Amino acid sequence: MILRLTNSIDAFRRGQRVRAELRAPRERLPGGRRQWIAKSMRWMADEFGTDVLRRPIVLPDDVIPDGYDGSLAAAEAVTARIRERMDIPADRLEICFDLPDTRSRRPARSGSRPLVKELSGRWIRGEDHNRIWLVPALAEDPVALVAVCAHEAGHEILLGDGRISPIARPDHESLTDLLTVFFGLGIFTANAAYDVRTHPGGRKLPLARGYLREDALAEALAYYAALRDERDPDWAQYLDRPVRRRLANNRHLGRRPR
Repeated sequence: MILRLTNSIDAFRRGQRVRAELRAPRERLPGGRRQWIAKSMRWMADEFGTDVLRRPIVLPDDVIPDGYDGSLAAAEAVTARIRERMDIPADRLEICFDLPDTRSRRPARSGSRPLVKELSGRWIRGEDHNRIWLVPALAEDPVALVAVCAHEAGHEILLGDGRISPIARPDHESLTDLLTVFFGLGIFTANAAYDVRTHPGGRKLPLARGYLREDALAEALAYYAALRDERDPDWAQYLDRPVRRRLANNRHLGRRPR
């Protein structure tokens, strides 16, 4: 009985460590997480202007219509709204659902339990226009669809426009996640960052998306709210509970003393 209890406690602690890993940024952020977020958000304000920053934040009802049926046609309509929100002309960037599903399982770094790793989207540079490839399965999960499409569209804005170089900015993937927050799509990026997938046989495996993940995205949203002078943003109610709680704990970020 004691041995079984000890094993259960150890398994719980290992699970907690895995969840903590999956909610932490995937990459090291130069200067530390908070300093990197503040510096990068200020750069975006200078680069894109405060008009973009102060647009109404995108809520689920703004891009995911009632009766969304998970079809590719419905998903294409959603991606068109994302492209429009990010000020990308349709003739400049093609979005298609032709990416093969490369979902796989791999051990977590702690070795305690497997997790799901998947490539859901890719931005490809072309001769006449650039292209985003998405896996068709994203159509079944509109929140993840918005998050992945917004991230890949962010590559078009940052890399396609030549604003940054992947060599000069090795943190460009994390910067692209942050760009979705600046352009008002952070609710989706944060809510899609951590998930649990049920596989055949009933086994549940954790899934982590993106590069900033939940912890850094909550801090980024707090800084975003501060830049917009929002002390208690109404849109916080649309965040998943763990992100909403972290946002509340970080509302002091970016605020000047009164």
